[in-house]
Amino acid sequence: MSLERHVAVRFSRLEPSAMMQMFKAAAKRTGLINLTLGEPDIPTDPRIVEAARQAGLAGETHYAQSRGNLSLREAVSRRWADKYGFVQDPEEILVTTGGSQACWLAFQTLLEPGDEVLLLEPYFTFYAQQVRYNQGVPVAVPCRKENHFLPLEEDLRRAVTRRTKALVVNSPCNPSGAVFDRATLEGIARVALEQDLCVLSDELYESYVFQGSHIPFATLPGMRERTLTIGGFSKSYAMCGWRIGYAMGPEELLKPMDILAIVQTLSVNSMVQRAAEFALSEAQDAERAIVDTYRRRTRHAASLARELPGVNAALPKGAFYLFADISGTGMNGDAFALRMLEEAGVALIPGIAFGETCGDFIRIACTVDEKKLEEAFSRMAAVLRS
Repeated sequence: MSLERHVAVRFSRLEPSAMMQMFKAAAKRTGLINLTLGEPDIPTDPRIVEAARQAGLAGETHYAQSRGNLSLREAVSRRWADKYGFVQDPEEILVTTGGSQACWLAFQTLLEPGDEVLLLEPYFTFYAQQVRYNQGVPVAVPCRKENHFLPLEEDLRRAVTRRTKALVVNSPCNPSGAVFDRATLEGIARVALEQDLCVLSDELYESYVFQGSHIPFATLPGMRERTLTIGGFSKSYAMCGWRIGYAMGPEELLKPMDILAIVQTLSVNSMVQRAAEFALSEAQDAERAIVDTYRRRTRHAASLARELPGVNAALPKGAFYLFADISGTGMNGDAFALRMLEEAGVALIPGIAFGETCGDFIRIACTVDEKKLEEAFSRMAAVLRS
């Protein structure tokens, strides 16, 4: 018996992304240096873990408020106010099961079939997938290497149609490492205002700014009323496996997102919320140490990449990835990643995972220690020189 005919047509031919395919291929190999994962290899600070344990022992094992514990939302509000002068009412914050659920809920809330969403390419793979799965149409707006992967206002304007509903901003950017300066953000904001677009601003890497400064998109003139800001704990506090994030924005969006989240998960894990609250209130030193670690690793990786024949990888201004142009090797990203997997025992993500114009790139996650980075680049250099 086959249940194939029972699967909804729109999901009947789903295939894993190039990124997920590489994750799976890497998991099957031994002796591999895995540079695919956008996940800190540092364990969560023991004090944060203990905060969760104490919450459980204290009996906080019940359903939480659907929008998230008020004390956590207040802590999130304080963080953004203290760090960026961005004041968000705790009632305008929704705690979610990771930043990915926050994005999913936003697209589910916003999109009618055929609505278009502008994605600044290269973009995180999940954006396009989530738009499609919610019956929207992802529209890529190329951000070119020669412009440091920053979008141009005129390219955004050309991409807008009568069906354009929203655009996604991701700064610092996964995978390019670009940090959008104020002039760039203001250009995006002008288009959003003139075209009446909703903006989904994924600021999950806001702590990882190595050059320049982070500017919350919602602080730009006229943007608070039309921006949903996504934040979280996975990167800043090495809490990927805890699955907790949040969305901040207008009640018109948060109310339906909250109701949809109740149906999906009812609430976010109570003990995890206490741990996240502790992280924001008592463990800022852990966040600083994590960011300093990945700043060093990313710089080191960039210096190592300069020694690879045919590879061009600029030092990123933020996040913890190298987005390397490998066209000088005579290979595209798919061929390069496959060869390094098979001959060097190094796993990378081919650039095509981040958009159709990114075929000549690979993403290198600097999420292993310096010795492993040196070994990985040494292996790759040996293959390229063979």
